[in-house]
Amino acid sequence: MDKSTMPMTFSSHHDWYLSMLSSMSSSDGVHPTHLYTYNHVLDGFSAVLSREHLDQLEKMPGFLAIHADTFGRFHTTRSPTFLGLDKNAAGSWPEGKFGEDVIIGIIDTGIWPESESFKDKGMGPVPDRWRGLKQQGLIISTSDDYDSPRDFFGHGTHTASTAAGSPVRDANYFGYAKGTAIGIAPKARLAAYKVLLPMTRIFRLPQTH
Repeated sequence: MDKSTMPMTFSSHHDWYLSMLSSMSSSDGVHPTHLYTYNHVLDGFSAVLSREHLDQLEKMPGFLAIHADTFGRFHTTRSPTFLGLDKNAAGSWPEGKFGEDVIIGIIDTGIWPESESFKDKGMGPVPDRWRGLKQQGLIISTSDDYDSPRDFFGHGTHTASTAAGSPVRDANYFGYAKGTAIGIAPKARLAAYKVLLPMTRIFRLPQTH
C-alpha cells in the first residue's frame, strides 16, 4: 500500500486498512478477515480475501500490489534433490567429484564430531595443502567439554553437515521429514572453527529505543 495516500482522518495506517476492509461488500455475506499489519520494510497488511474483495481492493486509493499466500514444503534432509542435483546423471555435482579434496572452513559455534554426518569412512588422507593446526588443550574430548571446539548450540554442526555431511540414511525429526541427509559436498574436508561462545548473543538484533 502507498501510505502517502492515507487520508488525514486516520491516526495510523493500521486503522486505514481496517476501514478499507470493513467497507468491502460480498454477495455471500462473508467479510474480509484482517490477519496482520506490516510496520517495517513495507507498508501493507495480510488478510483473507475473496475474489470479490480483491477486485474492490485493487480499485481503492493507495493500492500497489497483492501477493497471494503460498504453501511451502520442507527440504531439510534433501538439499541436493531440492536443487535438482543427481549423482547418477551428467552435471556439476558428479563432475565436481562431490567436493573430493576440497577443504571447507566453517566459522560458527563449533562442531559435534560424533555426528553420523561426519563419518570419514572410505576417505583418503588429508590433502597436503592443509595448513590447519591442532591447538594444544582444545582437542574435543568429553560430550560436555564446551571449552573445546565442541558445538554448544547446534548451528555450527547443522551448517557443516549441510555443506559437507556424509550420507545418513533414515534421518528424521521424531519421525518427520524422513530421508537420507547428505551434504552438497560429501567428500570434502571440514575445518571447523568455534568463534561464537555460549555468552555470545546469537542472531539477536540490537534493540532501539
